[in-house]
Amino acid sequence: MIFRLARNISRCRPMVTKGLNRAYFSVLKANYDNASRSKKLNVQNVQQAGGSRMLNVTWNNDTVSRFPFVFLRDNCQCSECFHESSLQRTYDTFNKLDMYIQPQRVEVLQNGEQISITWPDKHVSLFSSQWLHSSQATEQANTTKERSSLQREGVRVWNGNKLQGKIPSYSFQDVIEDDFTLYEWLHSLHSVGIALLKNTPRQPGECNQLCARVGYTKTTNFGYCFEVHTKLNANNLAYTSLFLPPHTDMPYHDYVPGVQLLHCIEQVLSEGGGNQFVDGFYVAEELREKDPEAFKLLSTTRIPFTAKGIDIFGEFHTKFARHIIELDENENIVRFSCNNPTRDSGLHVSPEKTIQLYEAYLTIGKMIADPANQIEHKMLPGEVVTFNNSRVLHGRSSFIVNKQTKRYLQGFYLDWDVIYSRLRVLAKQFNIPFRI
Repeated sequence: MIFRLARNISRCRPMVTKGLNRAYFSVLKANYDNASRSKKLNVQNVQQAGGSRMLNVTWNNDTVSRFPFVFLRDNCQCSECFHESSLQRTYDTFNKLDMYIQPQRVEVLQNGEQISITWPDKHVSLFSSQWLHSSQATEQANTTKERSSLQREGVRVWNGNKLQGKIPSYSFQDVIEDDFTLYEWLHSLHSVGIALLKNTPRQPGECNQLCARVGYTKTTNFGYCFEVHTKLNANNLAYTSLFLPPHTDMPYHDYVPGVQLLHCIEQVLSEGGGNQFVDGFYVAEELREKDPEAFKLLSTTRIPFTAKGIDIFGEFHTKFARHIIELDENENIVRFSCNNPTRDSGLHVSPEKTIQLYEAYLTIGKMIADPANQIEHKMLPGEVVTFNNSRVLHGRSSFIVNKQTKRYLQGFYLDWDVIYSRLRVLAKQFNIPFRI
């Protein structure tokens, strides 16, 4: 486990005030509203080619979308096929859907804002033009691979030069009380991967209400939350005063924690105890550019990680083998995971490939350790650093504990499923485009 700073900086720009953030999102919203009005697509006409299993929909901008009839029947939005309050399908796809279904009649209604399809059993399906446009399939011609990049829209990568001293910052109390500030904070975690909350009360448990603003916390073998201070017989290097190299937490879990929150309650007054952060997406893209073979090895070969010990729920032994650089089917970067202290010994590959893997691993390791790729921040009491554990590596410089001073942090985890759910709800509330 290692400390993470989570905060997203829109467009990797310098830290801005709350008022300027609001102005930015207001302009974004206005542009989106204007674009939506000017680009509203209605159905111009529909056509079924002879013998085709597709419905061709021509829009009022003369583009054409194709919809398989089997898809349209399966996704009928009527109350008989789709439960209104739960927004879940009630149609029995497995037992009722005919792969070769053809309609009896298709009509364009309400000046193109809706189409009506009558099926052989006289069932009628109504589809709005908005639903059709948002649910259309991707034509093969549009799936050609562009240069591989990041999976999610709106993500901005950074190195030390771009982000040092510019971590997005928000008031803890504003996040608790104001929905728009909550949206800004969570959006920063999505886009930049790290954010700072300031003026948090300096007592344990304050992050419980912060997590409750988002949803609910993720429990691990360390407990519902975890206390970060030096311990005798520590079961994790985080619980010592030693140097911790930049890393992501818990790669030895199949389902790793999404975001970490670290609340600084006490901080050593002496030198040391500062945190270093590295954008794993940035170094991965740099590696892809400079050493494609190393990138391929680290994105196609699983590295084993493991952890053993005793904690709040008793004895634990976790292990998982994963790619340091995880890609989707289009070779876009999805996750970056690296934790040298918990890397297991066996690689389960040939001796020759073991040497190749070490070359690639040392290459990415030197990039992570390069000060040019790091930002540093020594937390002050009352600060909460939050960061994307699937992207941002965090480390800590060594420090000395004595009777006069000590370092005490309290940590929590959140899952990205919970965060993205809250972001979508807030984006809808403020009518801000967010398509993740």
